[in-house]
Amino acid sequence: MESGFLSMYRSIVEEMAEGVVFLDADDAVRICNPAAERIRKVKAARIHGKTIYSIHPPRMHARIHQLIESLKAGRISNGSRTIQTHGRYFSNSYSAIKSPAGEYLGTLLVSRDVTEEKRLEVENESLKIPTDMNKVKCLIVQSEAAKRMYDMAVSLGAIDSTVLVTGENGTGKECVVELLHQHSPRRNAPLIKVNCAALPENLIESELFGYLKGAFTGASETRKGKFELAHGGTMFLDEIGELPLAAQAKLLRVIQERAVQPLGGKNEVMVDVRIVAATNHILSDDVAHGHFREDLFYRLNVIHIEVPPLRERREDIAPLAQMFLEKFSARMGKPIRTLSDEALNILMAYHFPGNIRQLEHAIERAVALSSGELILPDDLPRDLLETSMPSLKPHAAISHDKPLKEALAIFEREYIAQTLMRCAYKKSHSAEQLGISRKNLWEKIQRYNLSDPEVT
Repeated sequence: MESGFLSMYRSIVEEMAEGVVFLDADDAVRICNPAAERIRKVKAARIHGKTIYSIHPPRMHARIHQLIESLKAGRISNGSRTIQTHGRYFSNSYSAIKSPAGEYLGTLLVSRDVTEEKRLEVENESLKIPTDMNKVKCLIVQSEAAKRMYDMAVSLGAIDSTVLVTGENGTGKECVVELLHQHSPRRNAPLIKVNCAALPENLIESELFGYLKGAFTGASETRKGKFELAHGGTMFLDEIGELPLAAQAKLLRVIQERAVQPLGGKNEVMVDVRIVAATNHILSDDVAHGHFREDLFYRLNVIHIEVPPLRERREDIAPLAQMFLEKFSARMGKPIRTLSDEALNILMAYHFPGNIRQLEHAIERAVALSSGELILPDDLPRDLLETSMPSLKPHAAISHDKPLKEALAIFEREYIAQTLMRCAYKKSHSAEQLGISRKNLWEKIQRYNLSDPEVT
């Protein structure tokens, strides 16, 4: 009776329209039905007993190995990817086959022709009304550092004080500003953003304050400035540290008087705006070096929110990556991808000098390049794989009778001192090499008395 059942199962597999390949626990091919022969352009007799790698080019071996090892280890129960070959599309699924006792027996590969489905999918995508995929939740607050920042932004939304948001590039300062606006009584009025770094110096005044018709050559009509457009709402001055000194003086007057004078006009226009500024500069340093007006700094720095870098909020890396996986999978018309354990470990260990923006770009690349449901390490950018996290080594100056906290402080001081010397005491470069913020570096320099010997 058992042999009859086996014969029936064999007949079913032979007649299936889907390509079926079964690998044993050693990854050797044991079954390859006629449909699989047609799809893969191989003869079952030639590959029977050989490993799966023998029917794939070497460039695919690492990916196949990682996928099968994930199945064997139980990290995933199945996987899939869509491939294009010989002018047609095939959906390949990989499933772990286990005994009732949980013993891994092998891997089942099923290939299904999805060419027609792919054609209809492309047609449907072309008929869809475009949606703004940028309007996604941009703040993940699982870490304590992010929660403190979030709570502060929400509580400050209710008041009208000027806020200065600081942090490294790519940390999500604009998201914090949006949070402030959404939780303010001005939420139904405009949030107007001005990128101070992108404004040509000769156009700053006309962009911010507006102009009347005929005020200058080319002024063919009267135009409101950004401050007037933000009336009743929030004025967001991004990259405020890049604003030239001459423009800083005029901005200071607007903040003080709450009025603007358009170019070519004689009368001032009163504006009711809440001002929020953001920068990746340490403005107190810029003030000390004469690059930023001290009076404007104090006007802007009424309340300060510092957005922590991603390396100081590592609990947020995994949920942020998942958010970006969903975003870019939808944008590219792909099934939502999943990070393999190996890829997630790489993300968690990396120091992310480009912060959330760098993580977002890394996930976008991974989704674009991945051909299966798993994001594997080789889908990630090379700079993430070649991590530059320093390794800790014992130092001769640290005696073994010192407490751990004191020993770590000795090591940290010397490591920072060596980095400062190697970077010619350029704090921005040193901070980048160390993977910390300029403010954090400045605090450590003060703590360990590591000032530039040529200055002292």
